[in-house]
This record gives sequence, C-alpha cells and structure tokens, in this order.
Amino acid sequence: MAEKTITGSIISTQLGTIGTKSYGFIGIETDDKEHLKIKIAAFTQYETLELGSRVQVVAENVGNMVVLTAKLISLAE
Repeated sequence: MAEKTITGSIISTQLGTIGTKSYGFIGIETDDKEHLKIKIAAFTQYETLELGSRVQVVAENVGNMVVLTAKLISLAE
C-alpha cells in the first residue's frame, strides 16, 4: 500500500451520507489534466468535498483495488 499525494480540482461527486459522514467517489482533475476517481470511505478525513474546490489528496490503493481510497483531503493553496 503506497501512499500517493495528488493536487487538483474536484470536477465530479457521487456522494451519499450516513449520519454526518459522506461516502462515495469524487473525480479529480490534476494539474497535469489527468482525471482520477477517488473513493471516500469511513476513515477518510476531509476539509471539503465541494465541486470546484482545489484540494490536496493523500490516497492509497487498498488491497488489490484499482481505485484510490482517500485518507486525507485538504484545501490546496
């Protein structure tokens, strides 16, 4: 499980809520115009999940999943 840090803008969201936590997926467009799908899970800590927000995401592959799972999403400067 290698951590990866990604900086970019949130371009799509597919989120649901349980209690006060959001779960699902966000789409990120990186500074290099690469599009990534990031999973938001129970242990994900985040400052924002708003469309258009510029964020820095610390993510990792969990198990043999191809989709990256976010550990921390913070606002990027």
